[in-house]
Amino acid sequence: MSERLNDHIQLLYRVQERLTNAQPQAGGLISDEILHQLAQVIDLLQEHSDSAYARGGDWLVHIFTHVPQLTPAIDRDLLWFFGGECLHFLTDEEISLFQQLDELEEENRQRGAVFDRQVAKQLLQAGGSGFNA
Repeated sequence: MSERLNDHIQLLYRVQERLTNAQPQAGGLISDEILHQLAQVIDLLQEHSDSAYARGGDWLVHIFTHVPQLTPAIDRDLLWFFGGECLHFLTDEEISLFQQLDELEEENRQRGAVFDRQVAKQLLQAGGSGFNA
């Protein structure tokens, strides 16, 4: 499993934990079905299933359009990761940031250098455009 895929699966686990912990206080807002679908997305990604990305994107779009109260629990990186319709929920600035991150990651991959996406993201957000890992 690639490091990038593993990082995003870990983000999904954190979303799952946040939603599970908030479920008792959410007054039915977080249904068992929402949690079940998220668990399926995680399983499909771990199995490298072709349908994982479509299912993940569909799940996120459903959350953002039908249960927007839950969106603070969703890491914005996941919208970029799943792409497609999810990109409509990102700002232009976020899209630019994620494009820069992808370019930096590719440059580092070509050089055989280690790349820490979270550190690079923090540096870019702080205005450090000259980042090279």
